[in-house]
Amino acid sequence: MINAQRLAVATVVATLLLIAVGAFVRASGSGLGCPDWPTCHGGAIPPSGNKEAWIESSHRFVASTVGLMVIATAFMAWKHYRHVRFIVGAAFVNVPLVGIQGLLGAITVWRELPPEIVATHLLTALIILFLQVGIAVAMFLEDPKHRDRLLTVTSKPVARKIGMLAVASLIWLAATVFIGGYMTESGAATACADWPTCNGLQVLPKADDHEITHMLHRYLAGGLVFLVVPFVLATWKARRTFFWAGPVAVATGVLYVAQVIVGALNVWYYFPDPLTVSHTAIAAAIWACLAVGALFAYYAPVSERRGVRQPAGIEVPA
Repeated sequence: MINAQRLAVATVVATLLLIAVGAFVRASGSGLGCPDWPTCHGGAIPPSGNKEAWIESSHRFVASTVGLMVIATAFMAWKHYRHVRFIVGAAFVNVPLVGIQGLLGAITVWRELPPEIVATHLLTALIILFLQVGIAVAMFLEDPKHRDRLLTVTSKPVARKIGMLAVASLIWLAATVFIGGYMTESGAATACADWPTCNGLQVLPKADDHEITHMLHRYLAGGLVFLVVPFVLATWKARRTFFWAGPVAVATGVLYVAQVIVGALNVWYYFPDPLTVSHTAIAAAIWACLAVGALFAYYAPVSERRGVRQPAGIEVPA
């Protein structure tokens, strides 16, 4: 059981790394470093001296590794947690999602980086990350060793409030990331040369598609503060009730502030690779923190659900 939990957490970390490597591929202009798929310049190994090909190949290698880890997680879920529908269901849904993600990667290469496919590719990675976080959290909560740390959360209004804010933030962040991915690949990233305004004191974009896309991403990112701040405050206030609340509140708050700063620096310094990669990686980390908050707030272990729903003396079969 402990090995399954470690594998689930390791897969979460590997998925975050994959998203960061994908961001580096985009930032370095290596998306077509391998103009074919699944081979690279017709071979299994990229040509020596071709930097872009090696960067793209490294992304494919990490993606393949994550795919194998997702499959292994599904096997461990079936082996140790087959009595928990959520864990088995999420683990087995993730397997075809990884296949779809690979297909989107292939389409991205075949169609030479269309912005809408690149954005969808990034969003699908976040969905995979969400499910993997859910599997890791559920495995932790279902472990009998952690029973003494658990509370029945489904009856606590504060947990429901945290969960609702987390889910709303995730939906808003998904839209923000999708537009951000589209913006980067469409060439709109540099449409506004300053921050927080666009090209001078302009608050609203002109009738220019790139400016509109760029400012839409900024407005979505700015609007997220009205969900993230209440989430952080509500979670922090509940730190004495839920063991996970304090760390989640601090991590989410620090990451969001860092994301705003990195976003501004990206514009001011004309999107250098390290800042561009950091921007996407921090967004993925915020996504993971919100997912942890939502899942801890809403998820109740099987033993708790049985205890809440069943009359005393009646045992529910596994």
